[in-house]
Amino acid sequence: MASGAPGAFASTALLRNHWSGPARPRAYYWYILFAGASEAHALAARCQQAIDFPYYDQVPPPGLHLTLDRIGTEAGVSTVQLSSVEAAARRACQAIPPFRITLGPVGGSPGAVGFMAAPVGRIRQLRDALRTATLSACPDAPVMREAPPPHVTIAYANTDNVPAADAIAAVSKLNATAPRAEAAVAEATLVLLERRQRAYAWQPVARIALAGAPRV
Repeated sequence: MASGAPGAFASTALLRNHWSGPARPRAYYWYILFAGASEAHALAARCQQAIDFPYYDQVPPPGLHLTLDRIGTEAGVSTVQLSSVEAAARRACQAIPPFRITLGPVGGSPGAVGFMAAPVGRIRQLRDALRTATLSACPDAPVMREAPPPHVTIAYANTDNVPAADAIAAVSKLNATAPRAEAAVAEATLVLLERRQRAYAWQPVARIALAGAPRV
């Protein structure tokens, strides 16, 4: 899902069922996870309460994530390749320091609602390092060549052709309060992702520490 900027969401006429397409096979991805990010969890809960419409499936706190990149399907990546990707990522992340990201404002698309994430440059630096690691071991990996702006989804639309006006109004009201939350990013996680019944689930495969010296 691409969670668009608030202005873009305001031009949406009808919602689209995020789950309507065929389920893809299990695949490996690079994620930022928010397991201990209590501030992010609290903001997500507040915003989810404001968009508590039956045509949205809300993401529970353990499900909050920021997708950095795709590696490949479970069947398309061998055990040896996956180990090589992990090793290359560990080397690359030795030079990337931990950083903090800000979640908010709230944006959306026909299929979802979520937080915009910043600073975009730091997030993309991490994504690019992980992408290089992936391609060093899997030159033909289906990485996300046109990745959407960094975002964290908090709800997925589950019904087609619902007028978006109420959701847009709720998001606009939220953004009038300047919703923001900060979270520390000290690692990237390689996950094996699968789509279930109107939900995503994943297994952590490797956690890659950001070990660079903190910036002054």
